[in-house]
Amino acid sequence: MFPHQKLDWHIKRLEDRLEKAPDDGSLRLELALSALSKAWFHNGGEVWMNHALTAARRVLQHDPTSPGAQVVAGFALVGLHRLEPAARYLDEALRTDAERSDLHLALGALAHAKSDRHLAVREFELACRLAPNEWEPHYMLGQLLGEHADSLGGPRRLIERSQFHLVRALSIGTSPQLQARLVKELGVATMKLGRHNEAQKLFSRLLEHDEHRVNAHYHLGLVDYHLGKYKNAVLHLRQYHRARPDNPHVHARIGMAYMQLGEVAKAREACNRALAIDPTSLQARWTLGCALLEEGHTDEAVRLFRDILTDAPEHTPAFAELVRVRREARDGRWLRTALRTEVTHYERLPASARREAMGGRVDPRAATRDRIRRVARAIVTIDPDAVTALLEAMDLTADEGMRFLLWEEALSAMAERRARSAMARLEEPGHGYGAAAGREILALAEALDPVALTHGLQLNEEDLKRAAVDRHGPALDVSKHRDNVERERQEARAWQALLLVAIGARSAEGSRNLLVRWSNDADPELQLAASSALALLGDEGAVDRLRGAARPKGAERHLDQLVTRLAPPPTRYTPTPVSGESQLLCDTCGKRGTDTEHILVGSGAKVCDACITKIARDRRNTRVSDPTAACALCHATHLEGREVYLHQGVKVCAGCIDQSLGLLEREEIDRYLAAQ
Repeated sequence: MFPHQKLDWHIKRLEDRLEKAPDDGSLRLELALSALSKAWFHNGGEVWMNHALTAARRVLQHDPTSPGAQVVAGFALVGLHRLEPAARYLDEALRTDAERSDLHLALGALAHAKSDRHLAVREFELACRLAPNEWEPHYMLGQLLGEHADSLGGPRRLIERSQFHLVRALSIGTSPQLQARLVKELGVATMKLGRHNEAQKLFSRLLEHDEHRVNAHYHLGLVDYHLGKYKNAVLHLRQYHRARPDNPHVHARIGMAYMQLGEVAKAREACNRALAIDPTSLQARWTLGCALLEEGHTDEAVRLFRDILTDAPEHTPAFAELVRVRREARDGRWLRTALRTEVTHYERLPASARREAMGGRVDPRAATRDRIRRVARAIVTIDPDAVTALLEAMDLTADEGMRFLLWEEALSAMAERRARSAMARLEEPGHGYGAAAGREILALAEALDPVALTHGLQLNEEDLKRAAVDRHGPALDVSKHRDNVERERQEARAWQALLLVAIGARSAEGSRNLLVRWSNDADPELQLAASSALALLGDEGAVDRLRGAARPKGAERHLDQLVTRLAPPPTRYTPTPVSGESQLLCDTCGKRGTDTEHILVGSGAKVCDACITKIARDRRNTRVSDPTAACALCHATHLEGREVYLHQGVKVCAGCIDQSLGLLEREEIDRYLAAQ
């Protein structure tokens, strides 16, 4: 699309030729393209933007309809931030030749300069489709998607899309000068997705490039830190420090690595160096506070954390350390005061107040909710009257969302406290079983460990005989003792039945197999209890067995009332992509599996990748407004996913669209990273 090889020599050659033939429009247009390439892709800056603009305008003097010159002029004006004249040139080119890939690349750059990321992405994507074998559109789209992902907090799908287009640009073959830059950006995106081993390989490649070696050491230090290789992290960060001694963030990172190695004195020294360069560095101040805590200087650390929160109220790690210090000191008064203060502060915050802070966009209300949860949970661990404190805090706000949060925390506190005593019964069921205890276990099922629930089922005859004596006292005759044992047997059976229902209500992984065994092997009454638990898990066969047992007793009506009150079991389905299957037909366009890259097979429909691409490109017009609409592939609704779309009578959710669109992209990314 643009010239890149031996660019300075090429420009000099064109200038020499133009001196001999100043009226040659094709030579001057080529010079304009070369100048634009140097300005846009090779750090030429404003000077070369002006060269490109001048050359393009000279071409337009002789040929006012030249779309190539119009595109170069518009592109150069975007680089010079003169957006109105740029738009005029590009609009004229659009009327002349709307299918030019470089035109849409320029329109994307114009939209990006106007902060219209949505339009910029669309224009860059169109440029990629018009010129699939050119790397520049993929490069610019990959960069833009990476920026967009950062502004939104790093959604995985956006980062993957950025990765894909960077990989495409590298696979097509960029100029040698730009290849290292793309490898660095791909490494950063790979690191953001937690693929640190692959990121390490990419950054290691950059050690061979003089221009990028220093930054490669910095990123390798970050990667090694995340991989737990703290000594290597220190070595790489020191290499970076030799070249950039005035970067406070590097000292702070080194301090964090030393903290992980347990070398607190070195961590404190590194943080002090960072603060000598930049006294406002949050990372260095927080790491220094942690080091002071480790050394036992709690008061100094607390003052430091308070100062951090004064400058950056949304700094969660500093607040978390303050809460931890107060919790370990069992300072319930401070925690209660903090809870009231945070709830009152939340009441005064505007409903929508995202702002730039701490290197990204921060939602103060979300940050305050997080602090309130932390304080509430700290109060629960040390204060026997925590529920009262939480309920009193509810009276300080009229915000229903905050009141509900505090109510949930109060219920969780009550359940957690009761669960501790319940766990003691489950650990020694021979001493703690009983119908009343079983009802309490059932009420607390969600707060209990499923393994402990299973352990609580283990009772034997010796437990019953011992309980007959411990609970009823020594019997005067054998028949009385046998009556007491039988009474305990009924209590034990009630206990086991209620535990089986609790296991069903808990819905833990592996619980279904346990319940099936009890429903087949236990005595008839406990079989019914196990069937009741299976019914809670959505087993229709278990409901039929219960109905068969209820019919002779005339209790079918009561059973039906109970069944209708059960929450429906999850019906989510994970669609499967299938490729190359000739018998498989797309439900929307009728294509066979052999005519598509893949068909996404769901529980109620089959949709090919081409149709999903159409939906993705026309989301605005295919969106379904009905909140009860469910995806035909996975059954997700608006409440469970982001959006549901309708295409040719088939509903498809945003999650399935992402799964299909990302499949081929992820495969290409994986192949490229595996080859490094």
